[in-house]
Amino acid sequence: MRTLVINSSNYVANSRNQYVYTFPSTVKFDDGDSVGVASLSLYNSTFNITSTRGNNTFTIVWNATTPVSFVITIPDGYYSVESLNYFLQQQCIINKLYVINSSSQYVYFLELLVNAPRYAVSLNTYAIPTSAQATTLGYTQPSGATWVYPASAKCPQLTFLNPFGLLIGYTGASYPSTSSVSTNQNFISDLTPNINPVDSYIMTCSLLNSPYSIPSDTFFTVPLTGGLGELIAVSPSQIVFNNIAPNSYQQIKISFFDQNFQKLQMNDNAIVLTLAILDKDERKI
Repeated sequence: MRTLVINSSNYVANSRNQYVYTFPSTVKFDDGDSVGVASLSLYNSTFNITSTRGNNTFTIVWNATTPVSFVITIPDGYYSVESLNYFLQQQCIINKLYVINSSSQYVYFLELLVNAPRYAVSLNTYAIPTSAQATTLGYTQPSGATWVYPASAKCPQLTFLNPFGLLIGYTGASYPSTSSVSTNQNFISDLTPNINPVDSYIMTCSLLNSPYSIPSDTFFTVPLTGGLGELIAVSPSQIVFNNIAPNSYQQIKISFFDQNFQKLQMNDNAIVLTLAILDKDERKI
């Protein structure tokens, strides 16, 4: 058995998911030769919200006297429901979509919360008060706000498409569905939230050409046993060998995909992958 190590020095710049190992000289593999993963260490560095996935936008419709829409773009990153709520509040601050109570606390009219007992996410919208109601409640608008209290209380709306909705378990739509809702609203996920759209990595290897798998170079599956930034270490108790397609090779290309074979965006290219290679005679021993 022979081994070779692939690490960050083999990373293909800007590919985000590919490593190329170049043999010192061309290597000929015969029918019956095989390759397997002896060990693998890498970091969970895949974001759950990216422009590539198309799940990075939503719209706030502020139903004051004159409704105004604010299209919000979320920077690529890894977000929990809690951090999405913080981001939503931050955007409300930036766009002056809040009020200040008599204790100098900011009051928001949209929020996202984990609803653990229901295995869901709650989306709450609160009615923007009239000017008279705001005075009674001791609310004041932030400096620079250009909106005017509505003539009758109205909830703002959060609008998004399916890609963002899938993260928090909602069908893409407007919540509430109309701009005329005058009382506080609580919504519950109608789908199972999928805030972690990537739960495993799939490796492909250019030495393979299996008639049993799609794609034909599918090689190894890596379960994500740690959160973002944590080290994932895999050391199989028994190496599973895959038949190498007979040919002469100058390189080995290793690529990483998610469980749906979508190209991964690995933000940390640090990796140590040890491959074990057996020739046909060794496999008979």
